[in-house]
Amino acid sequence: MMKWGYGVNQWKAGFTSFARLEEIESAFKVTAACGFDAVELNAGSGRWDPIGRPENIAINYGSAAHFKLKLKELGINRVASTFFDPTVMSFEELHFGLMSTQPADHERIVAQARIHAEMLAELGGELLVVRPFPSFWKEGALNEERLQAAADCWNAVGLMASSMGLKTALHIDALSALRSGDELERLLQLCSADVGLAIDTAELTIAGHDVVALYRRFHERVLHFHFKDALAVDTLGEYKLPNAERALIAAGGEREIQRWFGEMGSGLVDFPALLAAMREHRYAGWIIVESDKGPEPIATGMMLNSWYRQNVLERLS
Repeated sequence: MMKWGYGVNQWKAGFTSFARLEEIESAFKVTAACGFDAVELNAGSGRWDPIGRPENIAINYGSAAHFKLKLKELGINRVASTFFDPTVMSFEELHFGLMSTQPADHERIVAQARIHAEMLAELGGELLVVRPFPSFWKEGALNEERLQAAADCWNAVGLMASSMGLKTALHIDALSALRSGDELERLLQLCSADVGLAIDTAELTIAGHDVVALYRRFHERVLHFHFKDALAVDTLGEYKLPNAERALIAAGGEREIQRWFGEMGSGLVDFPALLAAMREHRYAGWIIVESDKGPEPIATGMMLNSWYRQNVLERLS
């Protein structure tokens, strides 16, 4: 049976935007009111991210156990997963971003991943979802050597997480240095059974993939889903632009795309076909819905996604 949750990233927790504790708790109430009683956390940095690190949870709630109790009080019964991106600057680990393709960074990536994995395990979570590669504009095209280096890194993380009862899932985004299905197939061949794939429906659509076909091709390795819609495809190859996070995703690129991400049913992703394929292959993992860069007020996107889940996807089931 598929399990549904929601990502907290729409409240922009992290060092790039201040998030007050009361705003986060209000977000959990809205999440529960919209019919989602499980969440995916986002590994963060800085004291202004109230739930992004174990020490911040300890400051605000006393312990992970007390945080778990508070979540239940707010209507959230499960923490399903945590998203961890080692390429993001960390004040605590004193780096400006680590690269899985650089063997010299592996020890630090594993150590940082361990911090979030330990908290996730204590909260009763199941998956450590990771960004396996930097953006293409930083890394350039991959070769066998860098694919092998990345696989070595995530195999080490996967082994560490497995020792805590967690699975590790690789999340490929629209700007990733990994671009093709063949590169993804090679990466998964190099990765151990401890490491699987997370499919983000919008990110992969923006990158030019057919997510239904991609799922069918790699279904045996798919452990996790992020559900959101894509409103456009990067047909101009602008993922190569310097600072593509801003130049393409935020500013819209040459075509001045207002929003790349949308609520389910508003864009290019064929969710009914994807859900049919998932049922066919008996997918029984988590589906984490997201409102990444959604409309204001932020509850609007969650309510629209909740409607689509109840009135379209669950009726198909």
